[in-house]
Amino acid sequence: MIKFIGTDLDGTLLNSYSKISTQNAQAIRNAVNSGIVFAICSGRTLHSVNKFFEKDLKVPGYRVVLNGAVVVDSKGKKVVDQPLDRDVIAEILKRAQFSKFKIVLDGLNDTYIYDPNRHWNTYFEGMGRHHFKEQSVNDLMKLNDQTDIDIYKVCFSCPPKRLHELQKKLESFTALPITISRSGSTYFEINGQDVTKLSALQHISEHETIPMNEFMCFGDYGNDLEMVKEAGYGVAMANAIDKVKEVAWKITDNNNQNGVATMITRVLNKEFD
Repeated sequence: MIKFIGTDLDGTLLNSYSKISTQNAQAIRNAVNSGIVFAICSGRTLHSVNKFFEKDLKVPGYRVVLNGAVVVDSKGKKVVDQPLDRDVIAEILKRAQFSKFKIVLDGLNDTYIYDPNRHWNTYFEGMGRHHFKEQSVNDLMKLNDQTDIDIYKVCFSCPPKRLHELQKKLESFTALPITISRSGSTYFEINGQDVTKLSALQHISEHETIPMNEFMCFGDYGNDLEMVKEAGYGVAMANAIDKVKEVAWKITDNNNQNGVATMITRVLNKEFD
């Protein structure tokens, strides 16, 4: 019996215009009204995820943000809080200082962007009041030294022609106590050691006393792979990468065809009990 539903945002619950469709929103409301516990599980910041709860879904639920580094329950209480170690961030920035890759540091709500090509946008949205332009890697280093700011994630991206170069740079970080995941074709995210969406969901599983085999989780990309694989009902979107599809229990419609709503409706119709 499915008692928990968790879904990624970009490429999953959101369509190509970064919107939650009416069908997806209504299906989630129906699930929550039936007693199912709900979570958004995203690499985004808390501020970004909160907007979708407040403006679109209007239901209680967990916020699993920053790839699981922070979990906030439906009452607004932070139940997981795992920022990156400052010394680790400093070492990453030192090693990448002259590489001229785009580097993004994610705080709880704010995003700090260094872009040598001066495009400044993040992978999921453009500039806003929670996005800050940094002029150099040195500025990011100074930011990391500020004890009043916790950084949960370091992100790297590059033009497609430099992908191999970026991957080689990331390989040089692997001895550090970190977790590297891929959330786009040329976008990589670094969290603390053993910090993943799955680890966050395992914490929720204990907190709610709902076993993982009663979880349904939706995803499309590399940072979703573990949670899709380990959930009792792991669902890949039709637009998911092959690795996620290979470990999924089912494949649903793509993110522009309300694939999340399609599967939730089947759950509520008790097709999987």
